[in-house]
Amino acid sequence: MLRSVDQSSDSSSPRDSQALVTPGPTGSRVGPFVLGTLVGGLAGAVVGTALSPHTRGFLVGLYHLVNRRLVSSEHDQLRFELLLQ
Repeated sequence: MLRSVDQSSDSSSPRDSQALVTPGPTGSRVGPFVLGTLVGGLAGAVVGTALSPHTRGFLVGLYHLVNRRLVSSEHDQLRFELLLQ
C-alpha cells in the first residue's frame, strides 16, 4: 500500500514528523492463514468426533427407513390409505 506523504520544510514539531511517518502493514499473511486453518481443522475434528455417534445413528435409521421392504400387511394397508385419498 503506497501512501502519499506531504513533506514540508517548516514542520518543526516532533509530533508532526511522527504523524507523517505511519508504518504500513508488515509481515506475511500466510502465518495467520495457517493458524486459522489449523484451529479450524482441530475444531472440526473435535466436533465431528463428538457428533459422530448421533449422526451415524440418524443416517443408519434414515437409510433403513428409505430402503425397507414392506410386508404384505403393510403393503395392503398403504394401498387402502392411498385409495381413501
